[in-house]
Amino acid sequence: MSSKIYGVAVIGLGLAGRIRVGDLTNSTSYDKIQWCLKGFVSRRSLEIEGVQQLAESEVFDRKDIDAILICTENGSHERLVRRGIENGKHVLCEYPLALSSRVAKEFFNLAEKKGVILHEENIGLLFNYKEQLDNSSIPWKHCDISVKGGYNGWIEDHENSGPPFVCNIGLVETVCHLCGDLKAVGGSFSNTESSFEAVAHLETPDKRTVTITLNRSKDCYAREKSIVFQLQDGSELNISPTKTSGAKPDLFLQDFHKFMDEIVSGRIDQEMKARTMRALEIAEDIHRLIMPKL
Repeated sequence: MSSKIYGVAVIGLGLAGRIRVGDLTNSTSYDKIQWCLKGFVSRRSLEIEGVQQLAESEVFDRKDIDAILICTENGSHERLVRRGIENGKHVLCEYPLALSSRVAKEFFNLAEKKGVILHEENIGLLFNYKEQLDNSSIPWKHCDISVKGGYNGWIEDHENSGPPFVCNIGLVETVCHLCGDLKAVGGSFSNTESSFEAVAHLETPDKRTVTITLNRSKDCYAREKSIVFQLQDGSELNISPTKTSGAKPDLFLQDFHKFMDEIVSGRIDQEMKARTMRALEIAEDIHRLIMPKL
């Protein structure tokens, strides 16, 4: 076991943040890497047994905090990521890492300059979607991926939280992971006072097609995700979110382990970096087609 114990803090105590705090409290080591949860930051005054609530400034100023986990709403990601890197902290941030590819590139360059790790979380990619697709002996010709869900106070705020496919960049990252490089060729956007629908049409270099449909509504309370591939023989492959075979830790903890591996090695995951950047570029191309005035 390494003698180095990494101090970690969590910013944001929504659903993901609470899971992170629980994970880092119940587990304090992995493959000879040790950590200690120094505390959490929340706008609310909260009591969590055995965990200290910190002021935001403490997280960036304290020398015993090596890494921060950002689990806040999208609109605050850029401010917190920038402050973390500039203060020499390793940063794990929920997607989207930034609201534009330009800023994301700036962050990766700044992290390299400061000698810290910058990691974008996407636990959706830890499901064995790719394994299920690769196990099919019949090539696919079209993919439909859709998500339905409710409003939460910020996801519908396109100005501050990012336009639909940036705010929900995980969908774009998923199709990049499954289908390879893509380009935006069309789509649509419609909204009312209580809902919106965003549709993106994409295409692979060999002209196979992908449609991403995002529906959000005040009246929707349960989140639903669907990934369906139409195969060349006319059949369908419906991919379901199951864990990778043999995976034991929960998905958030698996993601944290990846982050710690990067910290110890001193190397940012280049596949993650390339996927993060490319997905934001694709999302921006989609929005230029469907929301040119945003």
